[in-house]
Amino acid sequence: TDAQIGKVIAEMKSLGLDKNTFVVLIGDHGWNLGEHGCWCKHSILETSIHVPFIIVDPDAPQKGVRCDEVVEGGQSMNPSAEDFVRAFEKINAETILVFPNNGNVILTARQAAELYRNSDVRVVESRTVGEGYAAVSMLDLSSGDTDRILEEMKEIVGGVVTGVVSRASRSAEMNGVEVREGDFIGFADDVIYVDDAERLRAAERLAGALSAGKYDILLVLCGADAPEEETRLLYDDLKKACGRTEIILIDGGQPLYDYILILE
Repeated sequence: TDAQIGKVIAEMKSLGLDKNTFVVLIGDHGWNLGEHGCWCKHSILETSIHVPFIIVDPDAPQKGVRCDEVVEGGQSMNPSAEDFVRAFEKINAETILVFPNNGNVILTARQAAELYRNSDVRVVESRTVGEGYAAVSMLDLSSGDTDRILEEMKEIVGGVVTGVVSRASRSAEMNGVEVREGDFIGFADDVIYVDDAERLRAAERLAGALSAGKYDILLVLCGADAPEEETRLLYDDLKKACGRTEIILIDGGQPLYDYILILE
């Protein structure tokens, strides 16, 4: 079904019909494939009564935009104000929004914004990858009011929780958690919640510690070292554990962080 929908959309774009055509997609109610011990769709369970219903309006304000420039950084390798200024020069726009992915570079981004006089540069105080991703993906420019946009971004960022699974470089005891070198730790906001010898279990336990089931969306960025088979298992386990929360897996390919959990 997905492939057929893709063919229809592709043909619409080739004919230029996507610019003036409403697209409405609705499907039949779901079929249980062993969930709740059922092999049918005649029930009042959530897996049966939920249906897809999507409307695309070509004239509706579009939320979410792509980033024009990415300023590279890394562990103990934060970008300089000069790096930001060079990025501003490449963009050459009237207004520039900066989304730091690390609280340590917010001050530098502000300094660069003050130094650069050719544009109105504003810094959205996103302190994690999750906050930055959420802010960009939900960015709505339709008001044309920069101050209002920044207030909306502040509200979005404030509602995001970012958890990370990574390998421990040394043994220690932190926040009452016994951390063993080489284990996988799960943490958020510099607070370690779990230590586990297994990466998969560490991710699942971290999701539980962060009450992932209370959020609408759980976006999981899978790191370069996370094997595909494991990520599929993680997806299945999170679906069972988090109830109505929408689980989205993305192959992030990031180093160091095996999994990044973004809760919105």
